[in-house]
Amino acid sequence: MSGRLLLLEDDPDLGKAVAQALEEHGFQVSWAASQEEAWELLWEVPFQALILDVRLPEGEEAGFQLAKALREGGFAQPILFLTAKDALDDRLQGLELGEDYLTKPFALPELIARVRALLRRGEVRPRRVEAAGVVLEVEARRVTREGLPVGLTAKEYQVLELLMLNPGRIFSKEEILERIWGPGYEGESNLVEVYVKNLRRKLGEGVIETVRGLGYRVPG
Repeated sequence: MSGRLLLLEDDPDLGKAVAQALEEHGFQVSWAASQEEAWELLWEVPFQALILDVRLPEGEEAGFQLAKALREGGFAQPILFLTAKDALDDRLQGLELGEDYLTKPFALPELIARVRALLRRGEVRPRRVEAAGVVLEVEARRVTREGLPVGLTAKEYQVLELLMLNPGRIFSKEEILERIWGPGYEGESNLVEVYVKNLRRKLGEGVIETVRGLGYRVPG
């Protein structure tokens, strides 16, 4: 069994050892050393599972915070937390936000077994979603309209994916900026409007709905 994994671990020795062990067992691993780096990788390619350290340079519970932001944004792949924190509350939080929890120090064979078990459960989020004649194929990162392929930029795809994977849910402009461009983005104030306008031009007016004063949604 193989799959593409994202590993978020700020300890260089442990990160290197874990990534190497996973790759030796046939997994493709993208290794990030910070929350910011992980956020960028998450939108570049689809991952079958995430392995997140809880304690990061950004804070004692930065891994939990990242997982929460991803879950709220519709990111539903299995998550395995790695942490030295073994209190009951921490374990419960890890199981609430993710599917498994491994306390440091751990044996690499156990980690491999846990990852394989997660992948056997299958990807949580849908592989294909459709709205108003537009089809988004998650694994292939492909979009078609009435059967014809639609060319989207990376960020256009990410905005569309966020909305289509959460039909009926309203996302504010600020929330879309945080999910797609990362926490603390301070660029152009009308960026979301520009991307939504571009998507409507390419996909038609019926896919993304404006909810006045609140934000955008794909009708459920």
